[in-house]
Amino acid sequence: MLGSMNRPVLLPTGIALLSLAADAATKAWASAALRDGHRITLAGGLARLQLVLNHGAAFGLGAPYEPLIVAVSVAGVVLLALWARFAASALERTGAALAAAGAAGNLADRLFRAPGGLHGAVVDWIHVWFYGPTFNLADIWLRGGILIAAASWLWTRRSRTAVPPEPPSTLSRPTIPTA
Repeated sequence: MLGSMNRPVLLPTGIALLSLAADAATKAWASAALRDGHRITLAGGLARLQLVLNHGAAFGLGAPYEPLIVAVSVAGVVLLALWARFAASALERTGAALAAAGAAGNLADRLFRAPGGLHGAVVDWIHVWFYGPTFNLADIWLRGGILIAAASWLWTRRSRTAVPPEPPSTLSRPTIPTA
């Protein structure tokens, strides 16, 4: 029988593992189907699937500093996993686990994709007309998970700190001491 301390982490862990698997599978598909400049246009141009290998962080920034990006990514995965483990609510825990899975998906690319080591490229493949950079499912998990976890954290704090108003006290006149 599972202890009560383990039960709250089973669902978020399962969600994180499924999210990580979905990210890896879609990146493998994109690497095969969208290579050599092949693009797929969807919904009349609202979205486009195209392969972009990103050696930098968000928006391709920091590409010359790949080992530093890997170190920051490792720290991010660890911190998000700790947030998931010690979150106050199931929704906060799930959001943080989803964010950790997104960060881990992009970290796995940096560690294991060519050329390997600390210099692998993140596979980005989704482009929408209203947002400049091309991104992947891991980016969606990371950003969406942080939003879910942060909103849940704020909501939990709001609920805890809401103090009911004190009932009005009976008004009494102050007494003035007479000498």
